[in-house]
Amino acid sequence: MSDKKIILYGDLVSQPVRAVYWFLVINNIEFEFKEVLLGKKEARTDEYSKINPLQKMPALKYKGDIYIESHNILRFLSQEFNLNQYYGETLKEKTKVDTYLDWHHLGIRTFAQSLFAQKYLMPKFGTGLYNDKNLNAEEGVPLGLKQIESVFLKNGENKYIVGDHLTIADFSCYCELKQLDGINYDFTPYKSIQKWRKLMESLDGYKETNIKINEVASSHQ
Repeated sequence: MSDKKIILYGDLVSQPVRAVYWFLVINNIEFEFKEVLLGKKEARTDEYSKINPLQKMPALKYKGDIYIESHNILRFLSQEFNLNQYYGETLKEKTKVDTYLDWHHLGIRTFAQSLFAQKYLMPKFGTGLYNDKNLNAEEGVPLGLKQIESVFLKNGENKYIVGDHLTIADFSCYCELKQLDGINYDFTPYKSIQKWRKLMESLDGYKETNIKINEVASSHQ
């Protein structure tokens, strides 16, 4: 196998994995997907720890190097493959994307992931897989959604997260919110988010990227 071929490691239940997977698919970047099953705790094996010592998903191998952390990977791919429109052609444009990406972790991910863990992961796989008892998740998710709605989408003024064109911020944000479909979260109060989500769902690669989380959602209906 050529060392120029991309190998993506992860599980499509994982939000960060889906964000990277979708970006590769929509841009027709050839890659091999190697499943690291969340439910079987495969990220904690000695074999995977050699790839990512932090035992997190995703990890990406390219030209003999390993890249970890989804936002880092998305930034790298957009620049390595001359897809700067997804990150920014100028420093000013990049800072707008980075503003969302830096906010993302404590602004929505910590709460959305915690709520998904409490409602789905822990009941299904036990606390040995994911022992997150963040009692603020129920309150934190709507606060984060309101900020996405008003600050980033500007109550519908922005077509996408940072303006009028699709960026890596949209992939990260969408996939984070998508996992809440797995617990049938009600998005109806957030009109701009609903409109933006429908726009994202019209993009190439949506169905194959989100097949696992849609199966989870179907099983909870």
